[in-house]
Amino acid sequence: MNKRESRECLHAWRARASALILLFLLAACSGVDPELRPDAAANLTRTNGINRPEQRDKPYLILVSFDGFRADYLDRFELPNFRRIMERGARARAMVPVFPSLTFPNHYSLVTGLHPQRHGIVANSFYDPARAQTYALGDRTAVEDGTWYRGEPIWVTAERQGMVAACYFWPGSEAAIRGIRPTYWRTYDGEVANAARVDGLLDWLRLPDERRPHLITLYFSEVDTASHRGPLDSPAVEQAANTVDQMLGLLMTGIESLPIRDRVYLVLTSDHGMIETSVSQTVRLDSLIDSGQLKYASGGPVANLHVTGGRTTAVTVRNQINARLQHGRAYLREELPERYHYRADPRAGDVVVVMDESWTMMTSATSSSDRKVERWGAHGWDPAVEGMLALFIIAGPDISAGTVIPEVQNVDVYPLMTELLGLTPAGNIDGKPGVIRRQIATPAR
Repeated sequence: MNKRESRECLHAWRARASALILLFLLAACSGVDPELRPDAAANLTRTNGINRPEQRDKPYLILVSFDGFRADYLDRFELPNFRRIMERGARARAMVPVFPSLTFPNHYSLVTGLHPQRHGIVANSFYDPARAQTYALGDRTAVEDGTWYRGEPIWVTAERQGMVAACYFWPGSEAAIRGIRPTYWRTYDGEVANAARVDGLLDWLRLPDERRPHLITLYFSEVDTASHRGPLDSPAVEQAANTVDQMLGLLMTGIESLPIRDRVYLVLTSDHGMIETSVSQTVRLDSLIDSGQLKYASGGPVANLHVTGGRTTAVTVRNQINARLQHGRAYLREELPERYHYRADPRAGDVVVVMDESWTMMTSATSSSDRKVERWGAHGWDPAVEGMLALFIIAGPDISAGTVIPEVQNVDVYPLMTELLGLTPAGNIDGKPGVIRRQIATPAR
């Protein structure tokens, strides 16, 4: 390196350092909770927490997930705030999740437009044979490691194109994916009160024009938690649905008080539905095969099995399971039905067991007989099962009021969001551009 090149490198370094210091000073003076402030280092070469001029007049979009909210809860329960949104906007009869109908795969498909075999988050917990490592939703190191995630989530799409994005919880949002995080994000903490989440989001929408995020995600877990703890017909599940309905009302009231209220899209989703299971519908894997043939196994309605001896062992394991299993079927990964879009990624396992509706497989020493309830809700089954169907509602500018449309696909939500925000979507996605928007747009006069 010559002297001139050395001076240029020094000047570039000083400029980047100055920008970083300025961003931290702006954040410190903003009055925003420190945990909601921009991650300036991750975004230094992206938006730097500032919307480009051409993005500032665009709409705002809030993507809300109500984990475990079945599509038919909208008709089963009295939910006045969900009803208000449906009257103002459009409702799909249901949203079809991706396979498997689990939390992390579906949340990440919603924001990437990709099936799990392509975005890499094939389950809530899984083994990657290429890395010889395990990813688990409760493993903070793995969750925050951007190298686990493929595809381009909507907040990365926005930030790359000069639009500030924010995530008040969402799987993947805590990692620098392709080196980019949303400008504002929170480390997941289930103890944060729902009202505080809504307040934090509204604080972002009160920021000055140039720093105000145009894309925001928000997450509530109440319905999922209540469903896992007991029967789906228990008062606790209806109470959980009422609780998130109240939070939706709080969010709507806050938005209506803002000058930008007429420029906000509100997209309400869930990741999956719920079905009841029980101890009597649980099958232990070690009752079917010798677990010594396995190097990793995760269970549930779908079991992902990695074997020790290559294809020969995989065939043996598949055959042994199918000879004894009455309420499910084992496949070599490449034999899975094509409609699952689950064959391509070795992370899914050498053998994949798909259980019948309401039946689950236990792969650990922990027994479901330890449960203190007779029945409880679970998810993960074939997305075609009615109880797995999820929620989709949208309201905002130019959305046809009171419209009910047929089922939509989870992966089609990402291209819809890019269309509403005027962004160029990532290339080669599984979602179909325009397929939802054509059905919900106000007819031209």
